[in-house]
This record gives sequence, structure tokens and C-alpha cells, in this order.
Amino acid sequence: MKQIVVKILNVLAKRILEKYNPVVIGITGSVGKSSTKKSIYEILRTKYKVACDRGCYSSDINIPLAIIGIESGGHSIVGWLKVFDKAIKMIIFKKDYPEIIILEMSVNGPGDMKKILKVVKPSIGVMTSVGKFPSHVKYFKNAKHVLREKSLLVKSLGKRDLAVLNFDDEDVKELSRNIKSEIISYGFGSDEDVTASEVLLSDKKFRTEDGLMGMSFKIIYGGTTVPFRLPYALGKGQICSTLSAVAVGIHFGFNLVEMSEIVSNYHPLAGRMNLIGGVNESLIIDDSYNASPSSMRVALEAVEKLSAKRKIAVLGDMLELGEYCESAHREVGNIVSRSVNMLFAYGSRNKILCEEAQKSGMLNENIFHFDNINDLIKTLKSILQKEDIVLVKGSRITHMEKVVKELMARPELSDKLLVK
Repeated sequence: MKQIVVKILNVLAKRILEKYNPVVIGITGSVGKSSTKKSIYEILRTKYKVACDRGCYSSDINIPLAIIGIESGGHSIVGWLKVFDKAIKMIIFKKDYPEIIILEMSVNGPGDMKKILKVVKPSIGVMTSVGKFPSHVKYFKNAKHVLREKSLLVKSLGKRDLAVLNFDDEDVKELSRNIKSEIISYGFGSDEDVTASEVLLSDKKFRTEDGLMGMSFKIIYGGTTVPFRLPYALGKGQICSTLSAVAVGIHFGFNLVEMSEIVSNYHPLAGRMNLIGGVNESLIIDDSYNASPSSMRVALEAVEKLSAKRKIAVLGDMLELGEYCESAHREVGNIVSRSVNMLFAYGSRNKILCEEAQKSGMLNENIFHFDNINDLIKTLKSILQKEDIVLVKGSRITHMEKVVKELMARPELSDKLLVK
């Protein structure tokens, strides 16, 4: 049934694109796709009519639904008939349609990107970091095959199109040699077109009038340097998302000063390095949406740079790593040992992570492993102290947002702030 629905959706979506011809921005990579999508959307929507996918389903459903401009038909045949009816009317009659559509082009297995590109042909392709252990590698022969599949997006671009590439990832940087389109690169080095420098993280005084102070940094482009501030976010990943959005904004004629003003009100997506007040005046860094080795590294490195009485990592298993499962968990365990004071680990795979953290120098008395998430919550809640910093992160299936909810100083805000 799903295959039939997807086939119909794709046919209708393709016809809609042919009729209205919006600018399509496609985003791929293994780290920060959703945050990048939101950052780009927040900038472009100030001058253009912009739509983006809701990210609730896999790409084969999300993309055509975003193009049609409707959420879902749910589990009802009648619901899907209504979706088809709306799409057909859009094809037959002239409707008010977005000027720009932003699509997260995720791949779960070989051939996925080719299928997407048969339906939609972006004129702007954004490629975030892929990393040493990319997401969904379990369904590919190895990491190189994941990179090859994702890179089809930017390789499909024409000479008049634009590729926005994260040059901090050497593999993504290498791809630039085989891309026909214009390229705007971004990152923290000196070779990129759009670069970030002088990153300052909040320190001890967490609370602002309406939230929590995050970080500030400067963005440099074309000889111009402008300060940026993200009051409600932490981590290199959020800066990378801002850099890619700035690169896209430059393409559309925005200047750095106006983009700095726009992002100063940016709130991260739920579960992506969100800052939330915790019990006993602790600070929770909610990164519970998902986890890969690359995003674990980014999150832990952000915590490492913060100053606090105690820094605690609460980590769920990382999934879909295939043959890289053990080596990836060991690598993260090594990073944990130098980034935080205490480790609360949940899930069978994280036994390896705990073992490696101990081998790398973390005291055994500061390492706690749990097979039951409720036991973890109970123990952690009993030891939290004023000004503790708590990073919560894990793969989606581990539901680490449950931990965040139980640690929040204001749990009544959970529906607004947490992953659903």
C-alpha cells in the first residue's frame, strides 16, 4: 500500500514542480540536516515565501508532501484521497505557491538519492558533514558508499546552480573537485568562503530574561566580519548550521548584518542542543533527538569547553552503525573521558562505551551503566546539584527525551520544548 501511495505522490509532486517552478534547496549529509534546514528557512522567510518539509517521515513521503504543501493522509484511505485531490487541483488550477522549497534529502539505503532526484532537481544543494561513521551506514557496504550516495545531490547540479559545502569535512571538500556548479564553502578553517571565528560559550550565568544564554561568534565573508549571537543554542553544530544558512542567504542577496539580526532570535529544533533549566538549578543540554558518532563528538566537545562544577553526559546507544558499532562506541567513550566528569550510559551497546571511558582515564566510580531508563533517571535525579551541566543524547529509538522531561525544572513546558 505504501509503495502505491509513494508512487502517486511522486507523480503529482513532479507535475506541481513543473508547473510552479520554485527554487528547490536540497540538504544532505549525516550531521545537522534538520538544523540547517531550519536556519536557512529562518533567514529566507524574511523576504520570500518559503516552505520546507516537516521531517515526520522518511524522505520518500516527506518530500512529495512538502511539495504538495500538506502534512499527511495518516492511516486513512480517505485521508490520502484528500491529499491526492489537493495535489490534482494545484495542477489544474493556478494556486498561490511558495517561491522557495527547502527539502531534507535523507538516504537510508543504496539508490535512495537517485529515486529522490527523479522527482525533484534542486538548483541549490547543501552538504553538511558526513563523518567517519555516517548515519545509516548499516544499510551500505561501508562509509564510502554512504558518501557516494549522498554526494549525488551536489553532483547533479548544473553550471548555473549552487553547491554549499562543509569544508571542515575533508571528504566533502574533496567532492568539490567533481562538481560543475558554483560553490560556496563554509567552516572553521581559513580556506572556506564563509568562516566562523572567536567562538564564546556562556559560562556559569546561564539564565537570561526569557531563556538561557548560548554562544556568540564572528562570521567572515569577502573581507567583512560581523558578530553573531545564538542565545538559545550551544555547540559547533549549531554554528555550522548558521554558516550554511548564511552561505545560502548570500546567494539570495542578504548581507551579514541583516542575517546576524535574524538569527539572534533563533531557537533550535527540539532535541538539538537546546538549553533547558533543570532541577536544583542545573543546566540541561537537550540533544536527545538523535545520535551518530559525529554528532556525539560535536556535542561532547561543546560541553568540554564549558566551565561548571560538574559536567555529566547521559548517553543512549548509537544505532544503525553496522560493522562500525564497536569502534564507534569506543571512540565516543574516549571522547567522554576527557569531556565530562560523570557518565550515565543507557543501553547494551554502551557497555563498550563505558569500558573505553574507563580505559581512557575516567574513574570507575563516576561511570554508571543502566539497562532500564527509569533506574537511570531515578539515580541521576537524586545526585544533581546546583550548576551541574547535563548533556542528554542518544539515538531516536532510545527516547532520551524521557530523561530530559524528568530533569526539567519546569516539566509543564515539555510539550513545547521536547521531541515528540
